[in-house]
Amino acid sequence: MKRTALLILTITITLLTIGYSQACIREPPAELLGLKFKDISIQAAEEEIAIISAQITEDGKAINIQIINAYPEYQAQVTYTILNAGNKPAYFKSITIENPNQEALEITITEHTGLWLPPNEETSGSVTIKLLEGAEENTEYHAKITISITYQRVKPRSVGFWKKQFKENLDRKGKPQIDAETLENYLNQISASSQIFEFTGSRRQKFQQALNILDPQKPRRNMEEKLKAQLLALWLNHVAGWTEGYTVNGMTAQQIIEGSENALINKLTSQYEYWKNLCEEFNNIGG
Repeated sequence: MKRTALLILTITITLLTIGYSQACIREPPAELLGLKFKDISIQAAEEEIAIISAQITEDGKAINIQIINAYPEYQAQVTYTILNAGNKPAYFKSITIENPNQEALEITITEHTGLWLPPNEETSGSVTIKLLEGAEENTEYHAKITISITYQRVKPRSVGFWKKQFKENLDRKGKPQIDAETLENYLNQISASSQIFEFTGSRRQKFQQALNILDPQKPRRNMEEKLKAQLLALWLNHVAGWTEGYTVNGMTAQQIIEGSENALINKLTSQYEYWKNLCEEFNNIGG
């Protein structure tokens, strides 16, 4: 026989912004804090004795869920959409569930950890709530699910940055920010994926080949050489993982790379400047 229970469950899902890089903005202005819940829906068994409702708070930062007259084994799911209404890519750092009554309540949520959400883009997920045998009648239970986010700290770097890395590793002077082994690994990844670039020979030879592309020994570079220099820098940013979450003119780094290589392969010289400018703009997002 089903046990009738009066259960009021309030779950507050709160978005916190933590760990913003001190190298960027110490206290992000309000427009950066743009993640908001929207478009929630409820899926639950149709039972007369159980009622579930869910509301997004006025500021969009939380969802309140109530279950009344539920019983053990009752299960409901709240599906939601999260919009990044800010102007910076947001990184979901972790998700924690605070459930002080685990003997009565089982709560699971979609795993968002590690997800980058660019500005104006959305992601969806759901919270599943299941009542266990330990739930008591006429008892109010509370739980809290927290999504911790941070804003992107790594950014694409310019042609000049990458020239310096190869030059300092070749000359063995100064203190390059990227060690030689990592740089060679980046070039190997590019060689395996690119239709334009192939780096061969010893590590030193590969570095010199890359430096020649980034900084050709000519007083005036033509547009093809300029495009290749910016394209290689974008490739390096891409394999380093520094382009994730960014777009230029609505295009990701991968899309710009593909467009640039297509222009070079097919000798679409009238497009060289267009793709060079996109690569350059992407590479200079970091300033």
